[in-house]
Amino acid sequence: MKKIQYEKRLSGLRAYIEDHGLTGALITSYENRRYFCGFTGSSGYLLVTRDHVVLITDKRYTTQAKEQTVDCEIVEHSQDRLRLVADTMKRLGITSSVMESGMTAGEYFSLKEHLGDHRTVLEDEYFLELRMVKDEWEIEATREAIRRAEAGFDRLIPRLKIGMTEKDLADELHYLVNREGAEAMSFGTIVASGARGAMAHGFPTNKVIENGDMVVVDFGVMYDGYCSDMTRTLLFGDISQENRRIFNLVLESGKRAVEAVRPGVHSSEVEAAHRAVFIREGLDDYALRGLGHGIGLQIHECPRVQIGKDTVLRPNMIFTIEPGLYFPGVCGVRTEDDVLVTESGVENLSHTPHEIHIE
Repeated sequence: MKKIQYEKRLSGLRAYIEDHGLTGALITSYENRRYFCGFTGSSGYLLVTRDHVVLITDKRYTTQAKEQTVDCEIVEHSQDRLRLVADTMKRLGITSSVMESGMTAGEYFSLKEHLGDHRTVLEDEYFLELRMVKDEWEIEATREAIRRAEAGFDRLIPRLKIGMTEKDLADELHYLVNREGAEAMSFGTIVASGARGAMAHGFPTNKVIENGDMVVVDFGVMYDGYCSDMTRTLLFGDISQENRRIFNLVLESGKRAVEAVRPGVHSSEVEAAHRAVFIREGLDDYALRGLGHGIGLQIHECPRVQIGKDTVLRPNMIFTIEPGLYFPGVCGVRTEDDVLVTESGVENLSHTPHEIHIE
């Protein structure tokens, strides 16, 4: 990635430092370290001031850190890493800082002891909001993650049959997306057939997929650190008339939501557009309280498209639209696309058909 892109990202962090009267920032999470400096190692402390960026990591990663970062001082720690972090903060003149609230209590109190009289602001939401609007590079990485997920899923469909297990389906899917260049799964794959479909996060079991089952398959892959997220409810064999009605309502709900997306619209309006379909049919009690979530370096990011949360949509936001209906002991249906807010409307980044029959 180019230096100018990291400088733009750091400018948002530096604006927070300035606005809150602080002298620096300490970044400890993998996602935010990667976002602000490009480092992909599993261990490190990133210090940012108005004029400096310093990454403290251990000997396993020093060569990697020098290759991945731009205009970033690399400091190698050995045993007492938190003392070195505190000493480096003092060297940089950081007397007050923003830290991520996800830091462990042990690290936080140890640092406070080493730092002495030091004002600390704990923050998480701001970082998520900063990452909410994607740059061109992030959008392309997300497109690639979606492309690889869909290519593997396309290859899966001809291999599916009544009588296989949920776990068979998941194992085959994992193999195929890996063959398409996915670097990892974004989260634990969900496969839930028949009555198990009512469990929104039902992980695959040895349950056999039977004739007439609707099977919820929810998965995603990562490419260059960025996540995709897709759900399709597969129709196996002869689907009952009532299940077909439920399936069609979920598809209609998703369509209405996508049509509502455009810059300047509130996320609550998109959520309401999808929910209106379920309210019309008297089925809202069988829906979840949210429609979707942002995706990026994490599988759940801002914006949150759910009841009680509201965000004005802006160009280059990427989030999921995943309506569903869940009937305990009977069945469940969900469909999910990843959408990009454009300057004039919306682009659906997902291209896999929503209706797929397995005979």
